[in-house]
Amino acid sequence: MIPSSVPLSDLRNGKEAGLTFYMSKYGSSLRFFAYSIVKDKGAAEEIVSDSFYKLWNGRARTKTEANVRAFLYLSTRNACYDYVDLNVNRMKHDSDALDLLIQPDQDFEAQIIYNELLNAISKELEKLPATQAKVFKMSFFEGLETNEICEMLNTTPSTVYFAKSKAIQTLKEIFKEKNLKYYSLFLFFMLNK
Repeated sequence: MIPSSVPLSDLRNGKEAGLTFYMSKYGSSLRFFAYSIVKDKGAAEEIVSDSFYKLWNGRARTKTEANVRAFLYLSTRNACYDYVDLNVNRMKHDSDALDLLIQPDQDFEAQIIYNELLNAISKELEKLPATQAKVFKMSFFEGLETNEICEMLNTTPSTVYFAKSKAIQTLKEIFKEKNLKYYSLFLFFMLNK
């Protein structure tokens, strides 16, 4: 017998509390993930809702917490690709996809972790002063150079450098206090930008 958590047992037994738990736990990250692909907030919301509906319909076959997480991301990703009409790595994404998730693909797992990190960074950026958050997003998420940021914000390079370094320092401190895993991932993210 595979040990399971209360939310997983609730989900498997058809209790809405189980589904509500996973919606709360993964909803925000999944919407961020979906939006990063489809670039449409309404479509991202609908795709994520549909992924939870598919999970609910296939709940009896869920085995582990990792299966639930992987299924939700896989279902969301496939629906996003369908939405933007991409023919990249399509998989059958009905309730039978749950059977394929006993051993999630390591590359896909890396995508999930990376997406969760970006979502965590985005949430923390909302708490920073507006200029720091904007400069960080423009630099690291949009890939803009300092001179491009200066032109768009009508500011000086020293202001951009200061805002960027202050944002990085603040985020490092936040992630160090929150969770060693996210702190390590954040440092890795910064080194690879």
